[in-house]
Amino acid sequence: MTPSLDGSEPKTIAVTSFDGCTLVANLFGRMDKGAIILSPGGGQTRHAWSGAAIAFAREGHFVLCADLRGHGDSDRAPDGAYSYHDYAQDALVLSDWVESQTGVKPHFIGASLGGVAALMAAGKIRQDGFASLTLVDVAPKISEHGFGLIRNFMLDTAKNGFENVSEAAAFLSKHFPRPNAENRSSGGSSGLQKNLRQGEDGRWRWHWDPAFVETLYLEPEEFERELTEAAKNLIIPVHFMRAGNSELVTQEAAAHFRDIAPHIYFTEIKGAQHMVTGDQNDIFVNAALEYLARPELRRTPAGK
Repeated sequence: MTPSLDGSEPKTIAVTSFDGCTLVANLFGRMDKGAIILSPGGGQTRHAWSGAAIAFAREGHFVLCADLRGHGDSDRAPDGAYSYHDYAQDALVLSDWVESQTGVKPHFIGASLGGVAALMAAGKIRQDGFASLTLVDVAPKISEHGFGLIRNFMLDTAKNGFENVSEAAAFLSKHFPRPNAENRSSGGSSGLQKNLRQGEDGRWRWHWDPAFVETLYLEPEEFERELTEAAKNLIIPVHFMRAGNSELVTQEAAAHFRDIAPHIYFTEIKGAQHMVTGDQNDIFVNAALEYLARPELRRTPAGK
């Protein structure tokens, strides 16, 4: 089967992961140039990728973007237990599904937690799980201070929620100002609503399980050790994008990554903060497409 989706309206599908957890995904585009998986960051849903997915689809790529486990419409983890290894296994399950449908191994583009999962998958579980790997503001070393700020922000708002979507948007603007917000792929307040759900009490809360924040990255030294080991084991083509104003991936962290994995291709998106795909979406898409157009990365479906 070779998927073909005309226009910008996605098709929604569900994929069962290794432990029975259902992952919900949107499909865009058609198999002309290759297949791409887009994996969002922690606290985001698949809709954060919609603008980028449409742009990739218009260039001839078949695109899948899925909600991470515990996020959006995907299942929450059994017993509220989340691990980076589980997210990595999910990434490989999605890759296998795309390959079974298209006949080609997909390129994987992961931001933040989605990138961490793919890095661990390609470096610790299956080295040839993807055709290539693009990591968006993800590196083995991350700023503990920057992560702590984001983690506390996510936990502080997870339980109390907001009176309405506008209050949530104002809160985000105050704590995470984004000078290039006009380029946000999520589409402003209407897009933000897709990252929220309204509870029985009428208040709006993030569309993810607070348990994932409470259980991940509790041991930063072990986190760095595992990702450093994974980075050293990478054998597939890797594109490392750093946000120029990243609060998580410092210039020192970027240099460390390039030192332990010297074959990676490096791009810095100037003026962007950690959420590169929102701050500088057009620049991100162009940089990703330029990389995927490299001759060594071109793939055609089996039998063509």
